[in-house]
Amino acid sequence: MNTLDQRLKQVEAEIQFLSRQVDEKDGKIRAFLSDRQNKPHPRHLELIEKIQGYRLDPNVSSKYLMTLLDNLQWKLYYSKRAWKQLWDNVEALRRRENANNAQAQVVPESDSSSHVEEIHSKAQYSVDTLWEIQKEKFRVYGITEAKETKSEFKRRMIKEYKKLSRDKKSSQEIIMTFDKDSMHCKLGVK
Repeated sequence: MNTLDQRLKQVEAEIQFLSRQVDEKDGKIRAFLSDRQNKPHPRHLELIEKIQGYRLDPNVSSKYLMTLLDNLQWKLYYSKRAWKQLWDNVEALRRRENANNAQAQVVPESDSSSHVEEIHSKAQYSVDTLWEIQKEKFRVYGITEAKETKSEFKRRMIKEYKKLSRDKKSSQEIIMTFDKDSMHCKLGVK
């Protein structure tokens, strides 16, 4: 009987630990979204999968533990929705800022390579962000090997961005989507 009590307490501690991790992830997500250069990616999708896949062993299941797990999964459900909304809002703001910055940075074709490099370094942050998004999409779709290197991705994104910004209407904005057929991110207009 003593081992059953120990196992019940162990499962209770696991559920409470996961609940604390949800609370901590919220802060990590907010920190990452406010400072992507200096804060690590929160890896929140891994925690979501872990909690959604958590099952009680029928041998140590109790009404109390089932209630704890149910509360944890509801907490995760609402946190996941809030995180998605927060992420979407920050990405929309970044897209608008990047579009405004790109429109302000009109580069004549005859510019020197040093000036082009300066513009590329200004756009570096947003291309790095797009690269991270593509890596996250790869993880979600189970792709373990990228079809292109980070530098190839950057060159492709810059080329696509220049073409789209030249051809788009003033009412349109440039957005990134994940193409499931080619299994990589592409830029488009909306």
